Amino acid sequence: MDVRDKRRIITMVIIAGLICIAMVVMKAQAAELRCDNNALIAKNEALKGEVATLHIKIRTENNIEHIENMAKNKLGMVYPTQDDCIYLKDSDAPGSNFASVIKHSVYN
Repeated sequence: MDVRDKRRIITMVIIAGLICIAMVVMKAQAAELRCDNNALIAKNEALKGEVATLHIKIRTENNIEHIENMAKNKLGMVYPTQDDCIYLKDSDAPGSNFASVIKHSVYN
């Protein structure tokens, strides 16, 4: 074997070594990215559960019965009676109890 062949062999070995090192580094980066991705997927699933819980809470809090209960029990509110309503003109007064009309429109 002459010097040229030895140089080629050494060059090929060095290139093969560099390729192997590059492959190991790339595999390590891929494993790190997979780990980060799995952590993000787990966090995303937890957030999805939290969002679903919040949607249920919103639906519960926006329920008309719940709002009415809070108004009555916590704030002491009651539906007005016919005597509690004041109209600017007699023609503005509804034919029936205005509170009943409102209550009827809310529940139907």
